[in-house]
Amino acid sequence: MKTNFTITCTNDQKLTAVKYNPNNINNKKLVVINSALGVKQSFYEPLPTYLTKHGFTVITWDPRGIGLSSQKNIKNDRAKLREWGQIDLTAPLDKIVEKQWTDWHNITLIGHSAGGHLIGLCPRIKQIKKVILICSGTCAWHLYPTIHQPKMLFAWCVLFPFLYKTIGYVPDQFGLGHALPKGIAKDWRKWSLNKNYLFGDNSLGEHFYASYKGQIEAIGFSDDYGFSPKKTIYDLVERFTLAHSKIEIFKPCEFNRKSIGHFGVFKASNEHMWQKLILSKLT
Repeated sequence: MKTNFTITCTNDQKLTAVKYNPNNINNKKLVVINSALGVKQSFYEPLPTYLTKHGFTVITWDPRGIGLSSQKNIKNDRAKLREWGQIDLTAPLDKIVEKQWTDWHNITLIGHSAGGHLIGLCPRIKQIKKVILICSGTCAWHLYPTIHQPKMLFAWCVLFPFLYKTIGYVPDQFGLGHALPKGIAKDWRKWSLNKNYLFGDNSLGEHFYASYKGQIEAIGFSDDYGFSPKKTIYDLVERFTLAHSKIEIFKPCEFNRKSIGHFGVFKASNEHMWQKLILSKLT
């Protein structure tokens, strides 16, 4: 069973989330899934459905500017990518504890792509004991395979600025599955052109990557070339200097697949992968 609910952030921004309740006895373990950039929470529904069968409560949510948390007129949406970590993630975590759905030590964060690399901007991350990063790395352009770099630099230096300056946002047909408000695209562009990604942005103020002392399980796939190749994953995990970290890069053939890439692991057809990649890390 799943139920939609609304969360109010500290700056009064409203976010829409979904709570998936376990079909049997609740083991008090709760998983929060943080979406990739431009990906609606509904994309992840097969995984929460699977985890509830094993007694887990699961929360998915759309950050500002995306899916059920976006404004009707995207040109008027002032969302910024930095706010997903600095403000938005705090709201569902606080809601969980306020409603006594579980305690801090029983919450695991699963972060896909940007949903993983933004968690260190959230002050609550220090209270989370375990994080599972899936295809999540920094997006600094120089860490990508050489063959992809010209295309990326064209997007950052020409295409994205042209789009958000002329029409006020980046349409969904130019890269991801959801149109991006101007502020989100600008943050992403700015960080990706910096060799230190968001860690080179002094305007962000305090962040909590280097002070996180919990456990990080980072998972990647050898055929994820265009979004989170191996170098970007290692670059991100190395920022969590005090964490107990483990990185695993899998080949699709290990799961009898020709390809998995950046998004494939979340498809219902790949449920056979979840015991090893996710469930075993939650129990």
